[in-house]
Amino acid sequence: MARIDEAEKKWARNIMAKMNEWASNLKNWRELYMSNFEEKAKVAARKWREGFIKALTTTAPPQMRKILSDEEKTKTIIMKEKIGNGTRGGSYIYVVDGKELVHISDYATKRMLGKYGDEVVYEVLVDKIAGKVLYCFNFSRSGGAFLGKCKIEDFEDGCPEKYEYFGSLEKHIHEIRDLEFRVKDPTLLSLVTQFKQLFIPMIQEIKQYEKMRGFRISFRQERLRNAFEDPEAYYFTFMSLPNDRNRIKSLKVTRRWIYQLWTLKLLCDALRVSEFKGHAYEGRPYWRIEQGSDFSTAIAGTPFGDITFWLEFQPSKYAHILGMFAKRRVPIRPDIVVAKGCFERTDEFINSKRRIDLIVECKEDPFDAWKNEIESQIFPYQEIFKPDNFIIASLEHVPDTEKKYLERREIRVVDDLRANSRNIITFYNLVRERFETS
Repeated sequence: MARIDEAEKKWARNIMAKMNEWASNLKNWRELYMSNFEEKAKVAARKWREGFIKALTTTAPPQMRKILSDEEKTKTIIMKEKIGNGTRGGSYIYVVDGKELVHISDYATKRMLGKYGDEVVYEVLVDKIAGKVLYCFNFSRSGGAFLGKCKIEDFEDGCPEKYEYFGSLEKHIHEIRDLEFRVKDPTLLSLVTQFKQLFIPMIQEIKQYEKMRGFRISFRQERLRNAFEDPEAYYFTFMSLPNDRNRIKSLKVTRRWIYQLWTLKLLCDALRVSEFKGHAYEGRPYWRIEQGSDFSTAIAGTPFGDITFWLEFQPSKYAHILGMFAKRRVPIRPDIVVAKGCFERTDEFINSKRRIDLIVECKEDPFDAWKNEIESQIFPYQEIFKPDNFIIASLEHVPDTEKKYLERREIRVVDDLRANSRNIITFYNLVRERFETS
């Protein structure tokens, strides 16, 4: 029989003492649990378990300590995420690594589908994230953003049982202000940079115009609202989505709305709007920002008479189902529709049989990204809605050959249209010319 040295005897005695402690505590934990103090029981058990593991690893003989240490390095923990509809109803876990926020999947040894359809389960090596700060980005079904700070020790059955804090993202934004999400796709890096350089100045111009004209903007899209109220908080909402593809998709939706709103602001400048009327809340007029709404976006008083504007104009609330019958994508929502007259509801305009004075299609992507839409979207809009005038407002350059091709179809293009661009004057003149001669 192998000889047992003093170190091993001491370690064995320590284990027995801990086991006796377990037996004596078990009754107390059971009483806590039965008395509806489940949380306290779990915390007490977790603390004891941590102390037990520490006792094992620090008092074990050298050979046994190495075995325990190796086992600790391969120990895994289950972490669960809820995959929402974009930033609605989801919950996502990030690890702070230096100055980066890294998604938990980068540390996972295994990814599995959870018990529920919207649940993803990651098996993560504890050793990889031990001692690191974790941030949980949670979203309500309406899109409200929340931030929780915790550590790996706080997880139980895949979810945090406690947080250092948990509250609205806006309230705790200062905690993560100096961090950036790890990005793998260079396209996303480019889009984020462009958003800061081009789209935030557009937001600032729109907000200045809102203040100057005494109206307010009523948003139905939570991320668009974030972008206008706090661009920094907006960055942490869409970037918390687990992969670059989803982040790009979310950012592009917001970019599109911002460019449409900014172009609408240019239209109002071009038409010398003196006041907004119609839609009002507590005596203050507002722009109603909603895709395919039954209501117009804004009604304005101008030297050309009352003018009504629509963003994402939809002639009928059932128009979007046309594609089901045509068995192909049917373009139904021009970006901006402009018509003379005062129409609070879209059906009032449809029933009036008035013509559309102007359609403006807004293109914030490079020309190569939307050139196929000339045949599949722009020409169909012209044929379906028959506007008196049609303008394409493009953030990026459009080749001269394509401009001439579109002009032959009586569609004018104003490209390189962005904040502080000289082409803003070109846009103003083109719009005024159309309304002065109509």
